[in-house]
Amino acid sequence: MHEIITIPKINNKNLDNFKFEKTLPSFEIKEIRDYLTEFFAYLDKAFKDGYNVLDLMKAHSCFADELLNKVYSHFKLDSFEDICIIAVGGYGRHELFPKSDIDLLILAKDKDVLLDATDNIENFISYLWDLKLDLGTSVHTIEEAIDASNKDITIKTSLLENHFICGSYKVYEKLYEEIDRLNLWDIRSYLKGKIQEQVERHHRYKDTAYTLEPDIKNNPGGLRDIHVMQWIANFHFKAKTLDDMLNLNILHKDEFEELLTCRNFLFLIRYALHLITKKHDDRFTLDFQKSVAELLGYGSDGNRPVEKLMLNFYRVVRRIREYNSMALQLETLRITGHLGDDDNPILINSYFVKRGPLIDIIDPDLFIEDPQKMIEIFLEISKHDDILGLHVNCLRKLQEARRKLSYYLFEIPECRITFKKIFSLSNTLSTTLPLMHDHHILSAYLPQWERIEGLTQFDMFHTFSVDEHTIRVLKNIDDLNESELEIHSLFKNVYHQINDQEVLKVAAFLHDIAKGTGGHHAQEGAKEATYFCQIHGYTQYQTKMVSWLVLNHLLMSQVATRRDISDPNVIYQFAKEVEDEEHLNSLYCLSVADISATNDTGWSSWKDSIFRQLYFATRQALRHGAENPSDLSLHVKENKHLALLQCAEIHELKIKEFWSHIDDSYFAHYTADEISWHTKNIMRFNKKDKALILFSQHDIGTEVLIFDSTQRFSFAKIVMAMTRKKLNVQAAKIVRTTDNNTICTIMFQNIQNSSLDDERLHSLRQSLQKALDEELNFENIKDKEKQIFRIRPVVNFIPNKNDKFTNLEISALDTHGLLAKISFVLTQCSCRIHTARITTTGERADDFFTITSFNNEPLSLQEMEHLKEELYKILKY
Repeated sequence: MHEIITIPKINNKNLDNFKFEKTLPSFEIKEIRDYLTEFFAYLDKAFKDGYNVLDLMKAHSCFADELLNKVYSHFKLDSFEDICIIAVGGYGRHELFPKSDIDLLILAKDKDVLLDATDNIENFISYLWDLKLDLGTSVHTIEEAIDASNKDITIKTSLLENHFICGSYKVYEKLYEEIDRLNLWDIRSYLKGKIQEQVERHHRYKDTAYTLEPDIKNNPGGLRDIHVMQWIANFHFKAKTLDDMLNLNILHKDEFEELLTCRNFLFLIRYALHLITKKHDDRFTLDFQKSVAELLGYGSDGNRPVEKLMLNFYRVVRRIREYNSMALQLETLRITGHLGDDDNPILINSYFVKRGPLIDIIDPDLFIEDPQKMIEIFLEISKHDDILGLHVNCLRKLQEARRKLSYYLFEIPECRITFKKIFSLSNTLSTTLPLMHDHHILSAYLPQWERIEGLTQFDMFHTFSVDEHTIRVLKNIDDLNESELEIHSLFKNVYHQINDQEVLKVAAFLHDIAKGTGGHHAQEGAKEATYFCQIHGYTQYQTKMVSWLVLNHLLMSQVATRRDISDPNVIYQFAKEVEDEEHLNSLYCLSVADISATNDTGWSSWKDSIFRQLYFATRQALRHGAENPSDLSLHVKENKHLALLQCAEIHELKIKEFWSHIDDSYFAHYTADEISWHTKNIMRFNKKDKALILFSQHDIGTEVLIFDSTQRFSFAKIVMAMTRKKLNVQAAKIVRTTDNNTICTIMFQNIQNSSLDDERLHSLRQSLQKALDEELNFENIKDKEKQIFRIRPVVNFIPNKNDKFTNLEISALDTHGLLAKISFVLTQCSCRIHTARITTTGERADDFFTITSFNNEPLSLQEMEHLKEELYKILKY
């Protein structure tokens, strides 16, 4: 099983047949800028015409050398005998992409020379900046350069990659002679520093390249991982190129050739990206992936070209990570003689041995002769918390055996038994399954996993590919259980109440297994889950439970974020779906782990709050009996009683008179604390010509209370004002009293998903008051950003047991001012909003409303059809 990396566009033409013939016209700034523009246009055309990228980068480097040489002479720097210009970094390697920085070291023999040439050097650098070159410069004496390199590992590295441009070659040689003579660069410190630097860089990029918008250079498996291998080999073995690493036998010939293929693939993407974006940015963002795919010959129709390109990209970075691991282990062994603090072999059994923190095989032919050992080795990793990875010898043999497979490992009965055992052990989720994924063993085991490996999800909610997202869901089950954050406290509590935690693990592993099949992934996934559990020997109950969890893994999120969970009927229906507390507990944990694995902000205090509310309300309903939902009138009575106790300073009869005009749904929706806070402030308010506007800060955001007795209240006006303030509405509840007053509460956050300070709240109060005083005049709020996605809007009216309201659900592209536009249409169609729940997932908005006509009646079929027609007019597609 060996996947081929395909690139439809072949860039292999020899650049000798297509040279840039123009010469430097003069030293006039405008003329040289035009000259540079013509040269970059030449590179652009050469790339599109299929000329070799390595040749283009070398030509760019030589062009820069020649230009700098002439500018150096123009500013009479050649009159100084002891100064030179050195290319460092990527330029030093002759790897200049269209928008790469031109990094220069201006080196002088000593301070006297540097002092004499100061004006010339400053004019030289200033002139280069005027040419608008992407320049990076440092000016040092030989002594300063050596001293700086000893203090900074980055400077040390940049000096390793260099070539001479112009000036005194003697000064250039002297620098490296002094470095060798003083022997100040300690290889062990450099090795440790570079490996630690790589670990920290990987952490910054979430320890994966399987992201929706990867960084071509810095993500794990990116170009920088190849550089790290080269830098260490260059530092100690003087291996300046990948060819030199082959000669040192750090990599075998087939490994070397594959690494070159992977590197050249990334070169192509990075080159194309620079050409398209016209800037030095290695982030492969969604808005450029389609253009790059088209430029590289993958096609232009729909998402399929991007899927093909990204699938190859993910294959490439996985292989680079493997070769990076191999090379760093081999370089460490050659430099230090061992891996880890103590890598004396410790026998695990007759097949495997532990070397430091890594596992190795005793017989090099083990995997070829007995393929089931490819699964058994990971079972041993699950049994040993101190084993963190595969030894280079083992990794090479595993890769070789895996590629020779002509069938899937799950077809071997013994492998299925072993694979099931892995799920029963504690170290599985955080270490074993991620390692099996990293080394392509999950795909070698299960064809369904191979199908989702590297599968792109075209939305901004899912930061990762399907397979990487699944691995993170599995890790989350462990990580959230160890978390000390308050928003994970309920997860920890509920997780320990689950009777069969292995069922949860298997369901997490399979929850997205049917993505990419074309059908509804939860429904198709439930079928896959049933088959998986049956062939792996799970009980009938376990099989049904796993299948149910996969089928319903989105259910709790949909109910929590897109339904009015203060409505007892909603809780009752959800409790009937869940059936018992074991299902509820497992579904809650799967939902939280799933949402937390989508992106950095997937799980928030707001989500924790509404899931917590749904969880406890459902648990109470289950304990009360699904067929005997709790008595709403009793709940209302209790809330009123508790609220009255908190309003002791106001006469009870006055409070009851005020409450007599409010529907019982109000007392069911709000807590006693909230009811008392509303009541006290509304009854104290005596400005009849203005609305009462108060704010309350919560962990999950800011809540505004609006009480209006002027009959000017309009939710559309309020939302438009909040949109202009760049505020995100999360939920709203609107209650209209029988004496024509309005009580409205809105939970909101700013665009940073945090609460507002007092100054901004004062400004917002003024804006809201002004909005209510003005006539409703909808302004066309233009989208401020280019839309990458196309989402077909859907408007649905959901059946409702409560005959007082009409339930409206809208799914659409989340554009600027969407809620304001929807609210305006509802107002124009003579609809009243009673509750609103706003959910944004990436680029998608899912909004839920309970509405009535202005006469407080549910909408008729004719009114619903008219409203739907008007909504579709303003929803972007």
